[in-house]
Amino acid sequence: MMTRSGLIWCVLALAAAVAAFTVKYQVRDLEDTLAATQSAIADSREEIHVLKAEWSYLNRPERLAELAGRYLELSPMAPAQMGSLIDVPLREVPLLDPLDGEETGTLVTFKVEQP
Repeated sequence: MMTRSGLIWCVLALAAAVAAFTVKYQVRDLEDTLAATQSAIADSREEIHVLKAEWSYLNRPERLAELAGRYLELSPMAPAQMGSLIDVPLREVPLLDPLDGEETGTLVTFKVEQP
């Protein structure tokens, strides 16, 4: 008959074997996940490369100039359309204290239209 220490060693060996097989299959699953992720990254990089090539093709200056001529009604700027910085109207903007939000003064600036 087995002694008590022999039985303990057998149980420990069996537990170690079960743990080793469990870890082995977990590692195999993680390796499969890693391979799938690496494959997805490679596919994404290839797609990015294709999209960059398409973007370069679509943004060629001669193509854009031809499209602008076809669809936009632009003409060269006339000298009379040029203005001076003095012609730009000024406006007063209230300055607010960042701590309490109270008005601390005004700032004179160029008029900016908000969209």
